[in-house]
Parts: sequence; C-alpha cells; structure tokens
Amino acid sequence: MNPTDGSLQRKTSFYFPFLLLPKEKRTALEALYRFCWAADEIADSPGSLPAKKAELSTLRRGLDLRLAGKPSIPPFDPLLEPLGRIGLSREPLVRVLQGVQMDLSPVAFRTFSQLHRYALLVAGGPGLSSMEIFGFKDARHRSYAENLGVFLQIVNVVRDFKEDQAAGRRYLPLEDLKRFHLDPSHIEERNSHWKPFVEFQLDRAWGFLEKARASLTLQERSALPTAEAIAAVYVKLHQKLRNHPSWILRGRVALTPWDKSLSTLGAWGRCRLWRAGVPRA
Repeated sequence: MNPTDGSLQRKTSFYFPFLLLPKEKRTALEALYRFCWAADEIADSPGSLPAKKAELSTLRRGLDLRLAGKPSIPPFDPLLEPLGRIGLSREPLVRVLQGVQMDLSPVAFRTFSQLHRYALLVAGGPGLSSMEIFGFKDARHRSYAENLGVFLQIVNVVRDFKEDQAAGRRYLPLEDLKRFHLDPSHIEERNSHWKPFVEFQLDRAWGFLEKARASLTLQERSALPTAEAIAAVYVKLHQKLRNHPSWILRGRVALTPWDKSLSTLGAWGRCRLWRAGVPRA
C-alpha cells in the first residue's frame, strides 16, 4: 500500500476517532499517520540493513527540507509536503524516526526503562505532533500526550508479542519475563505464569493512562475527543487482552469495527457531557 493513498486511514484502529475531527485537522492527522506508517514500512520491509538505514536517512533529510520550507527528496516529497505545510515541530517527528531506527536491528529489551524510552519515541512523538494539530503545546498537554502514548505502546507490544517474536523483536523486558519464570522463546498457552505476566504488563500500562488523565481537567479533555476516543479504543483492547491472555500466544488479538465504533461514540458522548459541566468520567 502506498502511504499517500487516501484509503490508508481505513487500515488503522484510529479510523473512527479520526472522524470526530473537522476536515482540516483530520487531513493533518492523516498526513502525520502516513508519515509514521511510511517510517514503519522501512523497518518492516525486506532488504539489507544498510539499505534500510540509507532509506531512513533519506526520509529524515527530506523531512528537514520540508520543515525548512524547501522541496523534499523523491520519492518522499508527496508524503512530507503536508507536514511542512502544517508547520509541525521537528523534535516529535524526529522521535518517530529515532524509534524506527531501533527497529532496524533485532530488539531485545532487558529493562522497562528501555521499553519506556522506545514508547516515548514511537508513540510519544506522534502524540506530541497530534497535540500540535489539536492546537496545544503546553507542558500539561505534552504530559497527556506522552503518557497516553506509552499506554498505547505497551498495549501494542503485549498484543503483538508473538508476531514481534517471529520478527526478532522482544519489547517486553527480559527482567519481567525472568520475574515470572518465563522463557520468551518457548511459552505455551497452558503455562500458568503467562496470565499474571500479562496482567502485570497491562497494569503497568494502565498506570500511564491514569497519569495522562490526571494531566488535564475534564473540561480540558473534553476539547480532545479524538485523543479520548483513541484511548477508549485501546481501553477496550486492554480489556480484551486481560480477559483472554492465551489468545496473544495464538497471534494478534483484534477488535471488531463494532468495538471501535462504540468506543469512539462513548468517548464522544463523555466529552460532550464534560463540556456541559457534567462530571462523568
């Protein structure tokens, strides 16, 4: 799939939350998503490590040119032109590329601090850029975006554990696997330690969601219906993973379009209530 393809948005869990935005901001958020998707494709596509590094370097040079108001580098210019037009800050976008750089080689995080740093890059970076699109750059909105990003990313790596293992990437910390007496190369569904391990990771993720929510008042969160809807979709996924941890070992656990649409509508309704002064969390 071409990252500039207009149908790309329908391939993401964020499709329904994106619909809550006015057209101009939705278009900007789509452009940001395509940029992140293109960077991920470089890491995930076949090819040699030097070739991938060169392509990622080209993308970064193209980004710098566009953010400086100059024509970019083929074939990335159609992808990067909207980002330059929007006027997003460079640092969050570079974070994304730094995170993808880590994915070019086999990943085997030993500690949670390594996973946390990675999450701040690949999820915190897009979160900060999203806040700029929504119109916020202050410290409290940055805290909301970063902590929400860490929540999303931990849920992602729990969901994708088996898929990532097959790709030579182990994001869940070795220190935690050892604590729960798990050998990451061989975990069976009947292993009694797997469920508490998953619960531990999901509880940790939930703590970051709570930090994000505590960063802003309900009135302030009511102005972020798309972010709240993305969080709601992932809360539903979080619940599904917690209820069915063995499913993770069979492959990726997914939400239905119905799950995503209901979660989005629920978040939209809560934001409307908060805006009206009804303190319903």
